[in-house]
Amino acid sequence: MEAVILAAGKGERMGVLSKFIPKPLIPIANRPMLEHLILAYKKAGISDFIIVTGHLGNQIRNQLRDGSRLGVSIRYKRSQNYELGPIRSLLAAESEISTDDFFVSPADFIIDPRAIQTIKKRHIRRGVTVAADIGSSSRAGTTVYTCPTDQKYGRVSGFCEPVLKGGEPHLCVSLLICNTSIFQYIYKALENGSNILLDALNLLIRHGQLVCFIDISKNFWFDVDTISDILHANEFTLKKGLTPQNNFYVKNLKQVGGPLKKKLKIDLDKTSTISGPAVLEPNCHIGPGSRVGPFVSLTRECEIASGAMVQNSLLFGNAVVEENNHLSNVVLYKNLLLQCI
Repeated sequence: MEAVILAAGKGERMGVLSKFIPKPLIPIANRPMLEHLILAYKKAGISDFIIVTGHLGNQIRNQLRDGSRLGVSIRYKRSQNYELGPIRSLLAAESEISTDDFFVSPADFIIDPRAIQTIKKRHIRRGVTVAADIGSSSRAGTTVYTCPTDQKYGRVSGFCEPVLKGGEPHLCVSLLICNTSIFQYIYKALENGSNILLDALNLLIRHGQLVCFIDISKNFWFDVDTISDILHANEFTLKKGLTPQNNFYVKNLKQVGGPLKKKLKIDLDKTSTISGPAVLEPNCHIGPGSRVGPFVSLTRECEIASGAMVQNSLLFGNAVVEENNHLSNVVLYKNLLLQCI
């Protein structure tokens, strides 16, 4: 089975940051969120990918290339009409799909590999299977109307509104398995003047096709749309230790003082400390009297000057924190500061 990852959009809710870097490449715990997703699929037994690109797509290609660095295979397809929504991006992948059933998910999405395994195992062939969070009462998102059955899956009666009779509203998770027959309903939706993928799924339901849901409320997942989402995901992945192996990872509740061993290639002054969980790539510089952490991620060549304090933040792109500056709840890319509101 293959996975189609939709990575074409501009990510406008990231503000000015989206002009410089595609949202899927923003590092969560020092790993691009798109790599987190690919590695989750890999752990679930999916190793063939079609990534649909658009906005700043060359950066994504240059980062991932053919996927061999991650132990997977990646093909790319550019969406010419990605600004019209995910339905156009999925349609762009049609000619590349070589299996009858395939996963679909957005690139700005982090999920537990066990959730993918569950969906894969319980999927009904020649239908559509979507992930739902039955236990969530606080998250905003797409509503899926679900009807329990005596089978190993439940039935979906509609998205955003019930198409069929019955159904309780729950939260739809951005993970589904489709059959290639979905494309005929995508074309129908476009003929009806809709650029919304959920409308194609509702058409499929109206025509009597089986759409199932699987509850993954026991597994973690994140839609990463805003700066607040980035920091939330960063905090979670740091706690879980989901960091690259060649990084210096400080575990939860642990505190490390300088200087560090030279082999770590991190310049931590003897008067400074790092409080976990935190992760640093090689070639970072932390000046005298500075305090870093908890919940901080630093990519290579980032610098924290003397007397500075950084907490619950993500720094990348050779970011520099100036002397005696205190940062909390921010994403700092180069000299661009984005505050969590």
